[in-house]
Amino acid sequence: PLVSLGNLQLKAAASHTTMYPGNKRKKLWREEKERLLKMTLEERRKEYLRDYVALKTIPTWMEDLKTKSESDGENTKDDLQGKKSLGEKVSLYRGDITLLEVDAIVNAGRWFNFL
Repeated sequence: PLVSLGNLQLKAAASHTTMYPGNKRKKLWREEKERLLKMTLEERRKEYLRDYVALKTIPTWMEDLKTKSESDGENTKDDLQGKKSLGEKVSLYRGDITLLEVDAIVNAGRWFNFL
């Protein structure tokens, strides 16, 4: 079986739930975490079993807006100034988020029941 850690999938000898009690599983997880933390980015990438999308390849809002304004021939310098701080920190990605080279993916959605 495979143990999945986001984009990193490791081969496991057997199912952790049937072979190891809770404390041993925690110990194995901590050991694997420490091993991964000690690795360089290139070493970690060698362990990926499939393609990945590096975050540096995804443009920020600011970079995307500049590219669009240049291609449209518009001068949006005033628009860019107000959005600069947030626009340099946020990116939009459309695609399979499980391919992103990130440490975690969090779903913050909520379910509401309406009567």
